[in-house]
Amino acid sequence: MKKQTLLFYAFMFIGITSCRWHGHGNTNISYSEQDHYYSMKAWFDKNKTGKVEHYMNDKIGERSNMSFTNTRIDGQIALDDHTTFYLKKYSGFLEIKFNKEENSYDSYQRIKAMCEGIKEVVK
Repeated sequence: MKKQTLLFYAFMFIGITSCRWHGHGNTNISYSEQDHYYSMKAWFDKNKTGKVEHYMNDKIGERSNMSFTNTRIDGQIALDDHTTFYLKKYSGFLEIKFNKEENSYDSYQRIKAMCEGIKEVVK
């Protein structure tokens, strides 16, 4: 009986601590490059969301008088320079899908550089 009680408390402790730290320090970023598309998907510590938003503002938002700060987005974005891409963003998550055929090479380079730079921001 003592063994069962001890096991119960051990599992409770493990369950509580795993819930407490879920999403903290777990970073996963994937990039996909195909003929017509470029995409990135990132999960990161929710505490780094502000840094990611400020980085995005600096890289692409200021050119179009757009701010990503304190936003939850799921839709197509169109910048002033006619760059368009799909963006899904919420605390601790970012997904970008970029159609190369619908955008200029300069736009592709700018979005790709921003996506690759996010890796350093969420470290």
